[in-house]
Amino acid sequence: MTLSILPTAGDIRTNAAFEELMWALARPGLERRLPTTGFRAIAETLIDRECTFHIADDAALSELLMLTGGKPAAIENADYVFAPLATAEDVAMLSGLRIGTLAYPDEAATLFASARFGAGQALRLIGPGIRGSLTIRIDGIHPSFWRMRANSIHYPLGWDLYVLDGDRLIGIPRSTKIEVL
Repeated sequence: MTLSILPTAGDIRTNAAFEELMWALARPGLERRLPTTGFRAIAETLIDRECTFHIADDAALSELLMLTGGKPAAIENADYVFAPLATAEDVAMLSGLRIGTLAYPDEAATLFASARFGAGQALRLIGPGIRGSLTIRIDGIHPSFWRMRANSIHYPLGWDLYVLDGDRLIGIPRSTKIEVL
C-alpha cells in the first residue's frame, strides 16, 4: 500500500508565504506578493508555541497570533514585533528591539510594519542581494525611523524589517544600508 500525504490548503498557503518572506530578505527592496493581505499570512507562517511576539495597538491581530500558540511579550523580549511606524512616538517605542549578540546574532527581533509603496520617502538601498543600489519609495513611516534604524544596527547585530502594503511585501535585512534621499 502506498501512502500519499498531500498538503492541505493551509500548508500550501503557509509554504508560499514562507518562500515570499525568504525571497524578500534575499532581494532587499524588491516587492514580493503574499498569498493573503496583511499580517495574517505572516502570523500563521512564522508564529508558533516556541515564539514570542509584541503587537502595538491591534487587538484583532493579537487575537489571531494567540491562536498560533505564540506568547505575547514585552517589546524587548519579543521574537516578532508588529508595530506602526507612523509617528515619532511609534518609533521611540522600538528602542528596545533585540539586536542579538555577537555569539548569537540570530536572537535578534524581526520587525513588521505597514506602509504604502511607490510614494513618500525615497530610500537608496545598498548591500548584499542588491546589484549596485536600488531606490524605493515608502510612505507612512515617520522619517525618524530611518535614523533610529541606522543607529540601532551594527552588522551582524540588528534586526530585520518587513514592510507590508496589502499583500505586497518588501524585506530589508540588517545587512542593508539605507540612504535617505
